[in-house]
Amino acid sequence: MFVNNEITERGLLRRLLDRASSEVTLDERRSWAHSIDGAINDAATSNFPLRNRVARPVVVLAAAPALSAVAAALRDEDLAVSPETLAAVREFMTNGIDSPLYGRDPLAARRAADVLRRALIGSGVPRRETAPSAA
Repeated sequence: MFVNNEITERGLLRRLLDRASSEVTLDERRSWAHSIDGAINDAATSNFPLRNRVARPVVVLAAAPALSAVAAALRDEDLAVSPETLAAVREFMTNGIDSPLYGRDPLAARRAADVLRRALIGSGVPRRETAPSAA
């Protein structure tokens, strides 16, 4: 019934849906960048008592330079970000058991944040392709 139609498994609709499910949206990227900025700001200010914080401020501030670079890279519309890289950012920011951000070692958190930074803006990261302009 649907032979040579766009609804078939090899059709245009299927290809578009597959492509859209594998791309990371700019809204997702901005949301994680905002979360990173919030974590750094919370660590830098003393609004909350130390006993009420999940992450130690010293650890977060040690990773702050690399985390700021990660947030800037996430906001960069021209930078291609893979779903795996965004999953690594999500894991680093939310996994209270395995993430060094929630541990006691500032050096481990800084090193892990540097790994994230290199994954996003390291050498060989493809820039998002743009359509050539008609001049």
